Amino acid sequence: MAAYIVFSRLAAPGIHPVLGAVVITGAAFVVNGVVAVAARAAGASLTGSFRSVALLAIVGAAAACADLFTLSAYGRGLKVTSSFVIGGTSAALVLLIGFLVLREPFTWIKMAAILLIAAGIYLLQREGL
Repeated sequence: MAAYIVFSRLAAPGIHPVLGAVVITGAAFVVNGVVAVAARAAGASLTGSFRSVALLAIVGAAAACADLFTLSAYGRGLKVTSSFVIGGTSAALVLLIGFLVLREPFTWIKMAAILLIAAGIYLLQREGL
């Protein structure tokens, strides 16, 4: 994740976000394709249900949107240190969605984690990230 953030920030000013997202997605496709071929050659059974494939296609679309957003934001001068704010917000949202939508077990430790994330985001924003 650190490589994604740092190299996206470094590349963003020199490329259109759409082309950048195509490069990211294309490179990921090639790497994942090589891994899949190697796994199959090693005897792994590459199976998946229609539902799982459909849900992962949605994940792929979300990843493409994240690439576009990230490259656009960095291309407009967003500081790389602001990634903590984005990442912290995402972590808190995942915890909340887990509780509310996926009916995962609620614990006070997880609630404390959400509050600490919110406090950290507040402090980072106060610092001027």
